[in-house]
Amino acid sequence: MEPLDLWTTHLPAHLRAHGPRIEPRDGVGCLMVEDTVVRRFSSLAKAGAQAKTFAQGASDPEGRLRDLDADGVWGEVMYPNLAFFCCFHIRSPELQIATARVYNDWAADLFIGASERFAPAAVIPVLDVAASLAELERVARRGFRAALLPAHIDTRPYNDAAYDPLWTAAQDLGIPLTFHAGTGRSQTPAHGPGGAVINYVVTVGGPMETVAYLCGSGVLARFPGLRVVMVECGSGWLAWVLHAMDDAYREHHMFVRPKLELLPSEYFRRQGAVTFQHDPVGLANIPFTGDRCLLWGSDYPHPEGTWPNSQEVLARQFAGVAAEAMERIVCRNAAELYRFRLPTC
Repeated sequence: MEPLDLWTTHLPAHLRAHGPRIEPRDGVGCLMVEDTVVRRFSSLAKAGAQAKTFAQGASDPEGRLRDLDADGVWGEVMYPNLAFFCCFHIRSPELQIATARVYNDWAADLFIGASERFAPAAVIPVLDVAASLAELERVARRGFRAALLPAHIDTRPYNDAAYDPLWTAAQDLGIPLTFHAGTGRSQTPAHGPGGAVINYVVTVGGPMETVAYLCGSGVLARFPGLRVVMVECGSGWLAWVLHAMDDAYREHHMFVRPKLELLPSEYFRRQGAVTFQHDPVGLANIPFTGDRCLLWGSDYPHPEGTWPNSQEVLARQFAGVAAEAMERIVCRNAAELYRFRLPTC
């Protein structure tokens, strides 16, 4: 959880009034970026209280390590909270670049070097691909082992060849690109009855589209060393998406461009992964997806996560799953992908 004043104190002076900030609007504390309300709190006090609650462990390296130890977790990939909501809503390329850099420097200064068990994900600006490439190269020099892109960019989808330099760099640097559910589009498209359920399903289902873009368009085929991860979206949908892509490729072959050497699903099994917390459907679908593209995560420190009871949650949901598959999903896959050095037993 970033400090609430991170950008108002660290952005260049001419950008601070437009960057991420907390402001009162109609008596409600709002997280703002430019002129857009991206998150509402019931009060400014609640916004501050939430930040302090998260900060007790989440923004203190020593406290965070104690929380991981208590939960039986060795290493973790970490994502932003405020930057997650704000950065990809920004319309100004200059402001987006500066906002991402401020977060990345804060995360690097606080966590990289504090422990090899932390792998914070750098936020990569996307409005200017040249800037995306420059920031990816910069954060690699700072020691980041993961990078975050929005799940959607409706103005320039991921089948656009303009992204090729970014794919090349990520492949050459060995940095997995992660696409977090809920980024790039509104998380609350539905209002009124059923809104909470509708919005949750729509949001966590968003990366299905991202997978189709990366596999069907030939991105993964052309960049065989590129690794991509769909984050906090569950895994139960993956089996159907892999089947649907292959079915479309075969049954509509007369329309398919480009022609691929492998089926779309094979590229994802080779280069992709999805993360989940509690997903018995995804585990039941291992015969269709395989176990090498599944990653478990606790979603610490969010209240819907499994901390501090992750061991009990894992024991329940992996009952009946082969021990070798469980070890890959909860440990080996992530360790290999993000270059964690595991402790010797």
